[in-house]
Amino acid sequence: MKVLHLPQNIGSNPWHLSRGERSIGLESEMLSIEDNWFGYKTDRSLSLNEMNNFKKAYHLWREFLEVRKRFDVYHFNFGRSMMHYPRKMMPQLDLPFYPKESKLFVTYQGCDARQKYPTMARTKFAACHQSGCYSGQCNSGQMDEDRRTSIDKMSKYVDHMWALNPDLLYFLPKEKSSFLPYAITPIETPEFKRAADQPFTIVHAPTDQHYKGSKFIVDAIEKLKTKYPGKIQFNLIQNLNNQDAMAEYLKADLIVDQILVGWYGAFAVECMYMGKPVIARIAEEDLHFIPSEMAKDLSQTVINANPETIESVIEELIQDPSRLARIGRNSVDYAHRWHLPETVAQITREKYESH
Repeated sequence: MKVLHLPQNIGSNPWHLSRGERSIGLESEMLSIEDNWFGYKTDRSLSLNEMNNFKKAYHLWREFLEVRKRFDVYHFNFGRSMMHYPRKMMPQLDLPFYPKESKLFVTYQGCDARQKYPTMARTKFAACHQSGCYSGQCNSGQMDEDRRTSIDKMSKYVDHMWALNPDLLYFLPKEKSSFLPYAITPIETPEFKRAADQPFTIVHAPTDQHYKGSKFIVDAIEKLKTKYPGKIQFNLIQNLNNQDAMAEYLKADLIVDQILVGWYGAFAVECMYMGKPVIARIAEEDLHFIPSEMAKDLSQTVINANPETIESVIEELIQDPSRLARIGRNSVDYAHRWHLPETVAQITREKYESH
């Protein structure tokens, strides 16, 4: 079975999943229409970043005509097909033109499905409550409408829809959608020996500070620095490529992923493989969407915190190093049980073969 992941390598999940699919016998490839500055890998990139709209459209159509009959499965990512123009009332323009015998699937990864105002109405803590999240692009409500239109069209053509964050399943059709864990390859990292006099090191690496709740995290750590002078080192990691960022994560005693979203990110999984304890807000009301065994393991692994509790949660961890060590060991086991690409690939292959 030949599988093509497209059109972008968001969070590197499509790449790792395609490698996992290869490891269990599928012919799986990754196509990106643009390069990304994070340095994520792909089998092929069209490098359309700097082209004007006319040139982009030309190259996309040419590529579409080239690949539309070469694969058995087309697995779209971030809720987008190859030609997606929601603001021009043309979402997933290419979907009707794949051969009828092709199998189409899609993975939603976050703000491709999540909608601001329904989320705000449903839950007290969410990035959607932050008006500055991703420069306020959702504030008008137009993007909520665009996402609903896009999901509706996608659902008419694809065989199944996956969500990498459980809360996205509130927005996807129940009859053909389900949760999918991130696929992340274990990371080979050198052993890091902490100096005896090294301060307790906390790392936070937001792509968008409003989205991750960085203000609340920074405020809590500043208060703790005053309470524990000279004992806390805080590293805010931004604008580094993946390789350089990983070197910084290795130095951490504690990783703070996010305290608003309700689920952890791929970044957190990378840190789990390193044996790093991770703080993230986990929305317990969403856990019915994930396997019950995963939810059980999660409760022993990710340290749950929100804007109201983040300061006390960090302070308790500073005071109990043995708990940190135990959670670090749990993190390695959890990542290997639930996030190995070949494990996740078994889930996608089952769906590919059943449609």
